[in-house]
Amino acid sequence: MGLRFIIGRSGTGKTRFCFNEISNLISKNNKIYVITPEQFSFTAEHNLMNAVQSKAVINAEVLTFERMAYRVINEIGGILKTNLSKPGRAMLLYNILDENRSNLKYLGKTQKNLDVISRIITELKKHNINSNILENIKSKVKNKRLEYKLDDINILLNGFEEAIKDNYIDENNLLTILYENIDKIEMFNDTIIYIDEFAGFTKQEYLIIEKLMKIAKNVNISICTNNLNTNTNPDTDVFYSNKLACNKIINSAKENNIKIEDTVILDKTKRFKSKELFRLEEYLSGYSKEKYHLNIEDIKLYLANNAYGEVEYVANNIIDLVKNNHYKYNEIALITKDIAKYSGLIKTIFGRYEIPVFIDEKQDLSQNILVKYIIAFLDIFAKNWSIDSMFNYIKSGFLGIKLEDIFILENYCKNLGIRGIKKYTEEWKIELGNYDLIKLNELRRKIIDPLLAFKKKLSNKKTVSDITKSLYDFLIENEIDKKINERVSKFQEIGQIDLSNIYASSWNVLIEVLDEIVLVLGDKKVSFEKYSEILKARIK
Repeated sequence: MGLRFIIGRSGTGKTRFCFNEISNLISKNNKIYVITPEQFSFTAEHNLMNAVQSKAVINAEVLTFERMAYRVINEIGGILKTNLSKPGRAMLLYNILDENRSNLKYLGKTQKNLDVISRIITELKKHNINSNILENIKSKVKNKRLEYKLDDINILLNGFEEAIKDNYIDENNLLTILYENIDKIEMFNDTIIYIDEFAGFTKQEYLIIEKLMKIAKNVNISICTNNLNTNTNPDTDVFYSNKLACNKIINSAKENNIKIEDTVILDKTKRFKSKELFRLEEYLSGYSKEKYHLNIEDIKLYLANNAYGEVEYVANNIIDLVKNNHYKYNEIALITKDIAKYSGLIKTIFGRYEIPVFIDEKQDLSQNILVKYIIAFLDIFAKNWSIDSMFNYIKSGFLGIKLEDIFILENYCKNLGIRGIKKYTEEWKIELGNYDLIKLNELRRKIIDPLLAFKKKLSNKKTVSDITKSLYDFLIENEIDKKINERVSKFQEIGQIDLSNIYASSWNVLIEVLDEIVLVLGDKKVSFEKYSEILKARIK
């Protein structure tokens, strides 16, 4: 058993040092694991393949803490439980909020509160805070409001744990399960562990590292810091939090009589080809405060009047790099802190300059074409056939009604204040201006008949599974899947690949949503209105 730190500032080659060692160790029949954050796992696997080259890679593997957890769960037989995803968790929490609303003093079943309680439960689990700890904290609190809030959190935490205990594995419980069982299997016994690319650890991860130090042959941890000395000013030392993390692990090793080996200190920066970037790193890390006297060529600052001006400037620079400096578009990266603010501008301006661009942004599920259609459909029944819900549904584009006919229909309904199922099912006879009543009634029947058929089928449906099946049958009966495929083909023919891909994925995304609500709440008896609320909680 042994612990060793590999430290150095950014670009000093900590990761390269680790994989060079692995390259030498791999031929000596050592079992080696490289543990990285999820976002670095692909790069780590690439580095591992380069390190071993023609040697067998059977004795080395890249893992994340989450992958380790699933491996351990599989070994102990817990894989029979279903993994509860974040969206499934949102639906479950919404249901728990609803069931406990009479007992809660602060939290109600709004989307905002749902997001808040989801984040709170995540943080509690990361730091191993359970119901007993919350009760202990509450007993020491003298502020009534805080006491009531802690009561609400505890009620919801207990409700959530009770709901998942026999059926699901919550992703936030994974590391707790890993910690409790990692020493019950032989997978990590006498192995060599490298922990790389972390900028800090959660309480759960600290506990896992402590157990790894007890059962592994060696644990090597690379950390971005210039030294392990914590006698510095936290406000000016950019490495202070990393130093605290190292010292916490060192103290844990001492408490468990684990040998602490000499720290590997890497002090030569190898990453930067540019002297200016090299000096910038030195300055930001506090390594050097000397003024840079040479001409600045590789770093430029541009002050724009607004975001539009920023993107316009970047677009012009990219065109110059490609045309005059022989760069390729895929060799250029654009980094922004606020992708939501710039995404639309980049698409518009880059499109005008004919600059191909891939934007790495999460797609908002509520903007999915089919999901918007389903929300509009559900709102008709939940909002008593209101004008807004009806025309959100009609304007979805899946009913085969011309745009000009939709506008005529909408004007007629708004002028007469038509709402409610009765007004839509009875024949329209009121003449108004030049409206063609025969055509309007034909459109009305085309819209209403499928809705009435769905409502009739739904009359005896009581569970989430029943309602979901009826919803799926409605989609198939109205050939929504075929209409999606037609649009995919149309967009492909005219070269609109982005739109084609969006429509192609929309059906699968919707089916995943429906599968998930059945998985989480399938046997639960609900009204259609309650079903609609739960599904929206998953979507938003």
